[in-house]
Amino acid sequence: MSSSRSTSSKPTAGKRVLIIGAGISGMATALSLHRIGWEPVIIERSAQRRTSGYFVRFAGPGYTAAESLGILDAIPDRRDPAGRMYEVDRRGRVTPGLPLPGRGDGTPMRILLRSDLERVLYEAVRGIVEIRFGTRPVAITQNRDTVVATLDDGTVETADLLVGADGTHSTVRSLVFGPEDLYRRDFDHVLAAFAMDGQLRGLNPGDSIVASDAGRSAWLTSFRDHPPVAFLLYRTAWPAAEVRKEPAEALRAAFGDFGGTHVPAMLDSLDSAESTFFDMVSQIKINRWSEGRVVLVGDSAWCMTSHSGQGSGMGIAGGELLGRLLAERPGNIAAVLGDWEQQLRPFITGQQRGALLMRHFFMPANRFGRVARSTLIRVAASPATAAIARAVRRSHR
Repeated sequence: MSSSRSTSSKPTAGKRVLIIGAGISGMATALSLHRIGWEPVIIERSAQRRTSGYFVRFAGPGYTAAESLGILDAIPDRRDPAGRMYEVDRRGRVTPGLPLPGRGDGTPMRILLRSDLERVLYEAVRGIVEIRFGTRPVAITQNRDTVVATLDDGTVETADLLVGADGTHSTVRSLVFGPEDLYRRDFDHVLAAFAMDGQLRGLNPGDSIVASDAGRSAWLTSFRDHPPVAFLLYRTAWPAAEVRKEPAEALRAAFGDFGGTHVPAMLDSLDSAESTFFDMVSQIKINRWSEGRVVLVGDSAWCMTSHSGQGSGMGIAGGELLGRLLAERPGNIAAVLGDWEQQLRPFITGQQRGALLMRHFFMPANRFGRVARSTLIRVAASPATAAIARAVRRSHR
C-alpha cells in the first residue's frame, strides 16, 4: 500500500502509531496494537517485503505471544521427523550429531524459517494495516502530545507513538538515541546464510549437518517443502572490514580447506544462490528502550544474536506485550513504556549473557573448544544417554 499525502492530519477515533520496519517485530507490534483499537502505519525502507532468512528455533515467550495474537496455528514446523543430525569434522569425517530438542523455554519448539514468520504476520496484517514500502525517516521530533516523522519521500507523519522496529542497524535508534557505535557490541565473527539448490549428495531428505572446526562452523538445516539453508560462521579479527568483501570470496577463503564433500558443495552453491545474508554478529545494549513517545522493539532495542535462539520470538513477544499493556492503560503512554521495559529486561539480559556462552557451541573458539564440543555431542547422542533422558522424562510425568 502507498500514500500520496504530505501530512497526516486527519482525525482518528483511536490512537495512531507509526511503526518503522516491516519485519517480524514491526508487524507483530502492528497486529497487537490494531487489536486494541489503534491505527498502525508501517514504514518500510525496502521496496517490497523481504522473503529470505535463516532457520529459527521458535519456542518460549514468542510461542506464547503468537498464541495470544491468534497466529500460532498458521506457524509451521518444517522439521522432518525422519531427519537426522550429523557432525562433520574438517577432514570430512561424519559422525552422529545432537538432534534439536522438541521443547524449549517451557513450550513446544518449532523449527522454521524467518520468512515463514514474516509471511504469517504479513497475512495477518494485510488489508487491515497500511504498509508503505520504499521510504524511511530522516528526522523525528516530538512534543508532549505527538511525535512527528519526516520521511525521505517528503511526507510528514504525525502519531501518538512511534515504534522503531527496524533491526540492528536501526535508523530510528540513530535519529533519537544516537549513533549505532554507541550501542553495538561486535563479536569477533561474521555469519552468512543462503538457500541451497537442493539436498547435499549423501544426505537423505530431512537430514542436517554441522561442520565445525576451531574458529568456524558450517550448518546445513533441512526443511519440509523448502530447500535446505546454509548457515556459516567464522572468526575474524576485523568483522567490520570482513563484511565489506564479496560474500563468496570471503567464505571460500575461510572454508576452502575443509575436507570431504559437504562443505565444498555448500560453497559451490554460493554462485547460484538467489541472495546471501552476510553481516557481523553483534548485540545491541542500550540503557533505555524508549524516549518520550519513541520506543524501540526487537533487534533495534536488544539484538541478542542468532546464538540466543530467541531473536524472532522476542520480537513477537515484545510487540504483543506492548499492545496488552497499552490496552490496560491507554492514557498513560510513558508509564506503560516503563512497565513494558521493566518486564522484558530480565529475560533479555539473560538471553544476551547466554548468547556469549552459546557462541562456543555454535563455533568453538579453539582446538580445546572443538574437542570439548565433540565430546559433549558424542555423550549426548549415545544410546545410553538417550535411554537415561527418556527415563527422567517418564519419572516427571
